[in-house]
Amino acid sequence: MHIENARLRAMGGALALAALVASPPAAAQPAASTVTIYGLFDAAMRHASNVNAAGASRKTMEDGIMTGSRLGFRAREDLGGGWAALMTIESGFDPSTGLSLQSTPATDYGQEVAATRFWGREAHIGLRAPFGTLTLGRQYTVAHALAGRFQPQGNPNSTAHSLFSSHHVPRNDNMLRVDAKAGPVDLSLSHTFGEQATGGNGGRAIGLGHVGKGWAVGAYHQRLSNAANTETRTIVGLGGNYKVNDTVHLYGGLMKRTARVSAQENQAWTLGANIELTPQVTLSLAHYDDEQSGSAALNGQRTVSWVTANYRFSRRTDVYAVLDRNEVTGGYARPAFMGRLGTQNGFVLGLRHRF
Repeated sequence: MHIENARLRAMGGALALAALVASPPAAAQPAASTVTIYGLFDAAMRHASNVNAAGASRKTMEDGIMTGSRLGFRAREDLGGGWAALMTIESGFDPSTGLSLQSTPATDYGQEVAATRFWGREAHIGLRAPFGTLTLGRQYTVAHALAGRFQPQGNPNSTAHSLFSSHHVPRNDNMLRVDAKAGPVDLSLSHTFGEQATGGNGGRAIGLGHVGKGWAVGAYHQRLSNAANTETRTIVGLGGNYKVNDTVHLYGGLMKRTARVSAQENQAWTLGANIELTPQVTLSLAHYDDEQSGSAALNGQRTVSWVTANYRFSRRTDVYAVLDRNEVTGGYARPAFMGRLGTQNGFVLGLRHRF
């Protein structure tokens, strides 16, 4: 009860901040407005074993492994007095076909049904004030943003190389989010509107972070309900990174997933590192472990390990190679990229350009 009351007070603070942000400064003066066009094109060729029921291998060309291809627009208008109006729309696409990504086959956990989403990565508008930022629309969940601090390449784009994203859900529709910063401490609050006649109540989250000289930590608590409001998924996470020296940067984090009805419980952890071998070459490695429990049928495990080497031709263009291994056992649900339970090994070559 005390925990729930604390959450309600935190959400009340978010709504109070939203009310303040909704009232623009009386002394605001017309000022410059800017629109930025940006993007990232990341194409990867992967050879993987165990991709069908017979355990056969396959070669594919697909979207980037650590980063997804995108085209976006950002707008900002300075309103004066430290205030600004903001807008972001961002489209994800498959570089091998040109098709839009981020489709949603079913309404669930903060997502609405969408056969295709041209602006599937982000679509939100907001106001920035001296004491915080309010945004409304489709955007990243608080858990996704903070979990990126735990991993040497952030949240990997490829499902074969990521683990946390499958639990916390990367994005939500219909989200109201407030982000505030006080010195090295940052606070994030969000509320996702369920918008379902069946009573689905969306979700809410709170996140807290601290950034120091050469290190950063973050923690979050996130609850998301399904559309029918028959289940609620709770994700709790904690982790961060530490720069040992100019060469080595370490990462680590923990996550726990529970549900209101289902007996399934997942406890996951990750360790990783970025190693700057030369000014042009970075070696990154990570290991993930996800222990699932709840019943004899659910008990199982998934482990993911990968190592990637990046060579930067310039600030915008690089090539990379990845070696990866997935192992899934017991009652852990078989990931879609694997043909059968057991082990999958993969090798990737990719080319990436930012603009």
